[in-house]
Amino acid sequence: MTRFSKLLKPEIQEFIRTHEKDDVAKLILKGSPFKGIDMQWIAQQIRGRQVAKHKLPYLYNTSNIMFPPKLNLEQASSQFTASYKSNIIDFNSSVIDLTGGLGIDTYAFTSKTNDVTYCEISSETYSYATHNFNTLKKGIKTFHTDGIAYLNQTKKYFDWIYIDPGRRNYFNNKVFRLEDCLPNVLEHINLFRTKGKQVMIKISPLLDINLILKQLPDILEIYIIAYKNEVKELLLILDFKTETAHRKIKAVNLGTAHKIFTNNYDDLTLPQDLSLPSKYLYEPNAAIMKSGFYGAICKTFGLSALAINSHLFTSDRFIEFPGRSFKVNKVIPAKKKEVYKYLPTKQANVSTRNYPLKPEQIKKKYKLKDGGSNFVFFTQNFNNEKIVLICEKIKQP
Repeated sequence: MTRFSKLLKPEIQEFIRTHEKDDVAKLILKGSPFKGIDMQWIAQQIRGRQVAKHKLPYLYNTSNIMFPPKLNLEQASSQFTASYKSNIIDFNSSVIDLTGGLGIDTYAFTSKTNDVTYCEISSETYSYATHNFNTLKKGIKTFHTDGIAYLNQTKKYFDWIYIDPGRRNYFNNKVFRLEDCLPNVLEHINLFRTKGKQVMIKISPLLDINLILKQLPDILEIYIIAYKNEVKELLLILDFKTETAHRKIKAVNLGTAHKIFTNNYDDLTLPQDLSLPSKYLYEPNAAIMKSGFYGAICKTFGLSALAINSHLFTSDRFIEFPGRSFKVNKVIPAKKKEVYKYLPTKQANVSTRNYPLKPEQIKKKYKLKDGGSNFVFFTQNFNNEKIVLICEKIKQP
């Protein structure tokens, strides 16, 4: 009897569900209550459910799913980013996932098409993914093989090639540059060109967008994907059939009302209008921050920046904005006497932008406590003067 079949026994599945909120380390010390079942196996399933509840709710809510080690789950795409990726492809497209992993992205593609191929070289990872595909009753064509090798030998031409290069090298060190990841996509562009119409590449959010565009001239679009204001991944769309003169960069913030901000790549060079702080203050969401479209923000929303490197914007009248918005109650110099005058309780939510000290250093220097209704920004204006903006947050949908 295999490990999966043992763990799928009703009494063990019930035990896993009953104890999913427990401290797993303490459970392991108690040992397994089931003969012939290693407690580490059970603990792995409990940890898996704990991660999946928020990251992969469709797996959490499906019976008889097998969860891999916690690290594998943490490295996988979330249900929300995977679902967004699936919306990029056209209905009834043919799709191949060259680095299938746990199959989270692969499964998401089945919402748009029945022609999905999955490749995975790791036998253990392949076993988890294929078991879950079967449990979810999805007719995905699966191959336990290296995806690049499969693409080389297949005669099929795909509408979409999807690849998520591994961010560990042969020495198991963490990497993020395209040329250091496995496989190195830069070495296989000609193969992709002969086997697919479009390519979708998931890469680290640490990579510099300007460098990527130089390395991959066939890029048509770049998606900066954040979830609830935390950037999770960059997504490159290569199109071998379309002119790429007008490349677009899309800053996507899933899980919020303001989901997407799109601009042409050329808009990165738009100048920023500068102004002293006015009635309202705006802080772009994390995806827009990564994009660098600060001049485009001024142009699109009619705002002014406090300084070239402040990444904070201001206006006389309130506008709906893709990020946090504040009403400015006071602008003061960064001096203790002034700060204490307007923060008598010494309590505030502190942020810094274009300022020599970090929030924790600010709180220590000024003896400030977290919390309260005041939101305080330590920054500089375009005259390089250190200033403090005392604000109240404006709730937006």
